[in-house]
Amino acid sequence: MLKEFVTPHKVSTINQVLSERTRHLTVVLEDIYHAQNASAVMRTCDCFGIQDLYITQRLHDYEVNPNVVRGASKWITQHKYEREETSTEKCFKDLKKKNYRIVGTTPSKEFASIHDLDITDKTAIIFGTELQGLTDYAKEQVDELVHIPMYGFTESFNISVSAALLLQELVSRLKSSDIAWQLTEVEKEELKLEWYSRIVKRSDIHINNYMRERSQISKS
Repeated sequence: MLKEFVTPHKVSTINQVLSERTRHLTVVLEDIYHAQNASAVMRTCDCFGIQDLYITQRLHDYEVNPNVVRGASKWITQHKYEREETSTEKCFKDLKKKNYRIVGTTPSKEFASIHDLDITDKTAIIFGTELQGLTDYAKEQVDELVHIPMYGFTESFNISVSAALLLQELVSRLKSSDIAWQLTEVEKEELKLEWYSRIVKRSDIHINNYMRERSQISKS
């Protein structure tokens, strides 16, 4: 019902973006406290077609830097967990209910490379804090740990760089596979309504008028 208030070019762009969106892969940020890094990861998710971003807030509040995120927050579905000790635990429970395998990132070469990660099943990639990495709870509860191969003296990548490298690898493999990674038609329609609502000025008035007309038709 809001489509008529959106330009044809924007409608076409939204349809194209939705055709490349996926929930087969998702990203989890565990207690990230640098707004610039968190925002860069969100922007990266949008660029690689990752629809959902899960955010736990055990000790730090998640903040978005508008100069970095560049509007990506309007198009990404954010799942935020309240600032409490069990924030990560609640997130993991929700992911398990949605049949995700949870994969943690680590700089340790003792674990498998991202190039060897099996993404046949729905996969959630979790990144830890900038200084300490994943919490002990996360390390114990993930289904697998992986590392990004490095060849220099530095021990680890910046979290936003790690997210970009990992998603580049996994999304590329996903889209060249036989895995049904696309959104369902129902999911696409739900996101269209959500996105149109953010584009159209005073969309709430249009929606209320539409619902009122529908109600009158059903009564007549």
